[in-house]
Order: sequence, then C-alpha cells, then structure tokens
Amino acid sequence: MTTFAELGLSRPVLEALAHLGYERPTPIQEQAIPELLAGRDVIGQAQTGTGKTAAFGLPLIEYVDPSIDDVQALVLTPTRELCIQVTQALRAYGERKGVEIVATFGGAPIRSQIAQLRSAQVVVGTVGRVMDLMSRHELLLTDCRYVVLDEADEMLDLGFFEDVETILSRAPSGRQTALFSATMPPPIEALAEKRMFEPVPIRVRAAQLTIDTVEQFYLEVSDREKPDVLARVLKEERPDQAIVFVRTKIGVDRLARSLSERGVRVKALHGDMSQGSRDGVMIAFKGGRERLLVATDVAARGLDISGVTHVVNYDIPNSPDVYVHRIGRTGRVGRSGRAITLISPRERRELEAIERHAKTTIVEWSPNGRRAAAESRGAEPVAAEAPAAEPAPQEPREARRPRHTKPRRDGGRLAKVIVSVGRSHGIEPADVIGAIVDRTHLDGEDVRDVRVLERFSFVHVPAAVADEVVSKVDGSDVRGAELRLEVLTR
Repeated sequence: MTTFAELGLSRPVLEALAHLGYERPTPIQEQAIPELLAGRDVIGQAQTGTGKTAAFGLPLIEYVDPSIDDVQALVLTPTRELCIQVTQALRAYGERKGVEIVATFGGAPIRSQIAQLRSAQVVVGTVGRVMDLMSRHELLLTDCRYVVLDEADEMLDLGFFEDVETILSRAPSGRQTALFSATMPPPIEALAEKRMFEPVPIRVRAAQLTIDTVEQFYLEVSDREKPDVLARVLKEERPDQAIVFVRTKIGVDRLARSLSERGVRVKALHGDMSQGSRDGVMIAFKGGRERLLVATDVAARGLDISGVTHVVNYDIPNSPDVYVHRIGRTGRVGRSGRAITLISPRERRELEAIERHAKTTIVEWSPNGRRAAAESRGAEPVAAEAPAAEPAPQEPREARRPRHTKPRRDGGRLAKVIVSVGRSHGIEPADVIGAIVDRTHLDGEDVRDVRVLERFSFVHVPAAVADEVVSKVDGSDVRGAELRLEVLTR
C-alpha cells in the first residue's frame, strides 16, 4: 500500500500526519495529492467521508510560504459548519510549518476576521462572507494562487454560483484550482470548463471507505437500563476514542451527567452550547485530549477524525442513511472500527431495516464480541428487500421541483433561509413547514419554495419576519434532529 511519504509530502507535513494518527492515504488522497503537488487542476467527485479535506489540504499546506503575509490560498465552502471543519483540519496539517489560517463566515464579528486577515496566508470562507470582505477591499486575491471549491454542488443548490464566478474572476488567471463535489450537474461542469485549465478528473465512492471496515453490533436493552449498559460496554471495549450519538440535546446532557456519576469521563456536544464551547470540545477531541464524546448528529457534523475507534448509537438512528453516516465516522484511513447500537425490543424491526438498506449484518454484542464478529464476516449479507421503513428513492437532482410554489397573496419580498437538516436526517418538506408554522405566527402558505436536499434544506419566508423565524425555530427538534437556521438573502 502507498504511504503518505511516497506521495511526495515534506517532513513537517508528514510529522503532522503522524501526530494526528493518519497511517495510510485514502483512495482520493492517493490520486489527488500527486496531481495537486505537480501543479495541475483537479476535479474530485467524492462524498463526505472519503478524506477529501486532506486530499486538497495537504498540497495547499505544501504550497503556502509562511514567511509571506499575503493571502496565497482560498478555500470556499457552502456553510459555516464546513468552514469551521476545514479550518480546523488545515490548522492541524500546517501546525509544524507555521501557516496562518483564518476562517471567515457569517454570524461572527467581521472586524475580528478582518484583523486576522492581515497576517493570514490561507483563507477558508463561506461564499457570502468572502464576497462581503472583497466588497470592503479587506480581502485581496491578487496573490492567491491556489483556490479550492469544496462541496461545489451545495454552493449551486444554495444559489451561490454567480458569486463563486465573481470570486474566481478576481483571482489570478494562472492560479491552480481544485473543485470537489459529490455530484456533477451541468452548471458545475460548465464552471470547470470556463474557469479551470485541463483539470484531472478523479472519482471515488464513499462506500469503499466507511462501512466495509466497521464491525457492527447491537445490544437489546430496556430504556431504564441503558446508562448502566452503556457504561459496561465502554468498560469492556476500552475505545481509544468514541462518539456516542444521542437523538436530542436534552438527552446528551442527561447521558453525560449519568456517565459522569458512574465515573466515566465524557464531553458533551450539542447546539445549545455556545460556538466557543463547541469549538473547544471539538478541538480537544480532535487533538486526542478527550476520549469520549456524547453528541447529537447535527453538532457532530463537523467531526472528521481518523482516531475514532468506536461509534455507539445510544439512540437508534431515525433512518438507515443516518446509521451509515454515523458509523462511517470510525474505520477511517485504512483502520478498522467498531459500531454498537443499543435497541429496545420494539426497535428490532428498525434494526432489520438498517441491515437491509446497508446490505450488512449486525451481530449481537457480547464481551467476547470480537470473536463473534470475526466468525460472522463470512456470512452472506441479508438480502436487499424493499422495507416499508426505507426511504423511497430520490429523483435525480435535475428532476426535483420545489413544492408549495403558489404566489404570495401580499406580493411581499421573501427571504431565503437555510435549515441544517435534510434527507439524511429523515426530513421531508412537511417537517420543515411544520417546524416553522408551529413556532411562529405564520401560516403554512407563508412558507414557500421548500427544498429538502441531502444534508440541508432551504425555504422562503416573508423577509419582514425572517429574523423572527430564525430566532424562534433555531435549536428546535424535528424527528430527533436539531434545527439550525440562517438567513441567506432578503
């Protein structure tokens, strides 16, 4: 197998990777890093979980000269959560080179971000905040020779592509460009044709990297006994690092207290915590200073850590896709991982639906479960049937059309609002409408153009009450998922 050293990375970067516990490059890293180090443009078609941040981030760190206080590289992201995640990863990769990286996103004081820009070599930013900084002449791209578009299809879905075009037009024509996207709809292909120079195409499927390397177990237990059983499982398994997923933020706090009372040291992570507290917990966990994390799905979305050896589903996920996404956080970068799901007797059918959907086998956990898992590896996967609990196949992106599109009676202006949940959380348009109507004075017909995508959704509401909608609905719970809202346009 190829090593990171064989890809041509320098000693400081290799030392950073060793410190982070990265052992072997993933397929997209193995293919993209040499091309980017050679100065070529790259189009990477890859989903979350394939290791794409390191695929573009490691060459970026190699490229940057820390002795020059100019912005030499720009990474554009569609959302604040991804911006924070990428920034934390790049800081870890560039720590031994002394590269200065600043995150720029909406919802945070722009003055402090402007101050940080003066000594930064790398800017990671959401499209809107980067445009704002450029319009203020605080962010100049005249010396920016390396540009990354991360999750380009999400930028397209959010309506940011005109701004992306503007940003690329301000960077030097001789820059190196990397574009990463889970899908490649025609507008993205057109952008690549127009703004990239003979890009090298790389395509990697996430399935190679996630669930195939994870040993999966279940344990049937009553709700009342779950905290004690979880403590026993953690004691038996002795994970290097583990994420325990809980459906609600209230449940996170309750379980964290319960484990602490049983002598188990844990950190909690959920959306009611301040951004500073959340960042502190994530940084400590990523740095290996904390071993156990109890978190909601939404709060843990920015975690992409190679050292996680175990995932525990304290609450069974509300869809098979969420299960696959959760357990894919272990078994990374060539390692094996273990996933343990606690279920009540009435949840057995949900577990069976997960097995069918993921075409996998989940065996009963026991203290000697490692032996049981080894014996089960040769078993045939459960036949892929069409379970009632499985979500219906989605139409192609181009075929989907917004619903609820009757014109507004008052003809007033609308504001676009992004909602931090999507199909992977089991969310449908009616759930988004209901969450807003139930918590505000709006009627169902006031919530327009609802689109539910894979990892987020967006809607239009009357511009005059957009801030009120955000303040009243933000942090609420729908189908076990915590909603985060942000106004994009007015």
